[in-house]
Amino acid sequence: MSRGTRFEPGPARLTAQQLVRTARELVQRGILSTSLHGNISARVPATGQILLTARSSLDRVTLRDLALLDLDGQLIEGFLDPATHEIVEMHTAVYRQRSDVGAIIHTHSPHATAFALAGRPIEPCYEAALRMGVTTPVPVAAYAPRGSEAAVSNILAESGKGAWAVLLANHGLLAFGRDLGHALRVVIAVEEAAQMALLAEAIGGARPIPPELIGQGQARAAAFARTGTVAPAAPSPRVE
Repeated sequence: MSRGTRFEPGPARLTAQQLVRTARELVQRGILSTSLHGNISARVPATGQILLTARSSLDRVTLRDLALLDLDGQLIEGFLDPATHEIVEMHTAVYRQRSDVGAIIHTHSPHATAFALAGRPIEPCYEAALRMGVTTPVPVAAYAPRGSEAAVSNILAESGKGAWAVLLANHGLLAFGRDLGHALRVVIAVEEAAQMALLAEAIGGARPIPPELIGQGQARAAAFARTGTVAPAAPSPRVE
């Protein structure tokens, strides 16, 4: 087994490069715990395989720090440190469960993890999270030892309801996305929502957005997305 994965030009290399950029952005944005612990995975298009960060820290991730696995969790190329090997099924089980998930990010983002430690869902109070598709309370998957069959089963019980993020009780945050960019935006939005909600506790608590207004907001966002980016029309030529 090679120490590090070699990527020929193609879908796997493109996915690997995107994954490395995602790890760097998470670190640069300062939304990880002090240890910089986390793991990121993504589907390799049209292969039935995924790439997963091979080390338990997201600091200084390179292409050589990625492992290639199949959806049953079998290592194809690269390596996995013990802490990452322990949670492979946490990723692969979600991919097997949900075809709409193309990327998964796990972090110990401090504010979201505070909710996880309290066993308290994050209510839909923050509009930015709604824009990422997090339109219902971010649920809490019941605690079981890290990476265990029971822990994975508890995660699937919540992710199977279509949530884009799940809090892992006494542990951290698991975010899903259609692709790496979407998963990153979900992590950011959920961490911001948790931070704002905790700040709001000092002045009476955050107030959830009514479901009917969530629906109206989603419809409005979709309408503008269909319109796309707008720019001034080209001026008509002047006639002398």
